[in-house]
Amino acid sequence: MQLKEVLSPESQVARLEKMLEVSRKLHATLELAALLELVVETAFEIIEVEAAAVLLLNDKSGDLWLEAAKGAWGKEATPTLVPLEGSIAGWIIRSGEFLVVDSLPEDGHRFSEIDKLPPFAAHSILGAPLKFNEKTIGVLEVFNKRVEGSFTSDDIHLLNTLAGQAGVAIENARMFEQGDEVAKLVQELSSPVTSIVDFSRLMLADSEMNPDHWRTGLESVNRKAVYLAQTVGNFLDLTRLESGRLELNRQVVNLPALAQETIAQVQPRALEKNIALSFHAPDDLPEIKGDAERLGQALNCLLENAVQYNRPGGAVAVTISANEVRVQVAVADTGLGIAPHELELIFNKFYRVEKNGAKTGGAGLGLAIAKRIIQAHGGDLWVESELGEGSRFTFSLPLAG
Repeated sequence: MQLKEVLSPESQVARLEKMLEVSRKLHATLELAALLELVVETAFEIIEVEAAAVLLLNDKSGDLWLEAAKGAWGKEATPTLVPLEGSIAGWIIRSGEFLVVDSLPEDGHRFSEIDKLPPFAAHSILGAPLKFNEKTIGVLEVFNKRVEGSFTSDDIHLLNTLAGQAGVAIENARMFEQGDEVAKLVQELSSPVTSIVDFSRLMLADSEMNPDHWRTGLESVNRKAVYLAQTVGNFLDLTRLESGRLELNRQVVNLPALAQETIAQVQPRALEKNIALSFHAPDDLPEIKGDAERLGQALNCLLENAVQYNRPGGAVAVTISANEVRVQVAVADTGLGIAPHELELIFNKFYRVEKNGAKTGGAGLGLAIAKRIIQAHGGDLWVESELGEGSRFTFSLPLAG
């Protein structure tokens, strides 16, 4: 393979200045998703390619996952398992070296999995290992130069430099997020645990406690214990979804029946606040395939929130519609609405919206789980809201086919 030197000195200086700017941003970003987006965005722009991707090894399973992508992937790049055997990324993981494949029909014959990763025609690939303390934790890959020609030695140098800085930044962000999340989870669980200990201690200390008081104490302990179990379960679900380890039982789903069943589950709480629930769907909805239990979990979260944050005497409407390629489910409420600055934050784990200047109750995991469930089905979840007018959460799912 002969590498071409095609960049002018001015272009080389501009690239280096860009790398210095990116380096500062990498080490200042501790949120993993934002960091991965910055890495693929930088590789995409600075090397002038059609697509860029970050693949990371799962610490526990050892599996390799596509975690972020830019360019020809579009917005459909959700976590995807990539085989270590027969893939270019797998070769880079095992060797710890960069790899250039300039002509896949000629040079890529030994990589049997090459056509199964990108959803576009990959003609040439440049990949570099992401390392932390000499340990390879993933791969940064770029695909197809936007201008004619092969990857240059400058391209290789820049990708290796970016990968070296990104590997350290990614591992730092991982450690920060793990510590931060555990701290938040412990904080969330500390209050109910304290209540359970206090109530049980009182009940054990007073052998002659009034039976009514005894029952009240047991009911309180039960409520707190159920909340603990639900919070821990939700946290584990979210962890599995984020790592791609949550298996979906995909079957044909009767979406209208699932929606009506979920509405019935929240009906008692709606009645307590005199909130009217309505449902509308056409008779000729096309089929979708998915995990009915998980889709019901996502829809239940949206309905529970629509009731919880609604006004007494308000309304919640569930509407299903479809076009040639997707089905959409919308949950609209007449609640207080969400402030503009919170719209981009509400799908973050542990985030809770403000109500009357204070954070609302709950662990702040529901919407993060709902969004991940929908994304795992190849769909998306978004929100439209206006303060004082209510909110409308909508998710889309691809048709079966």
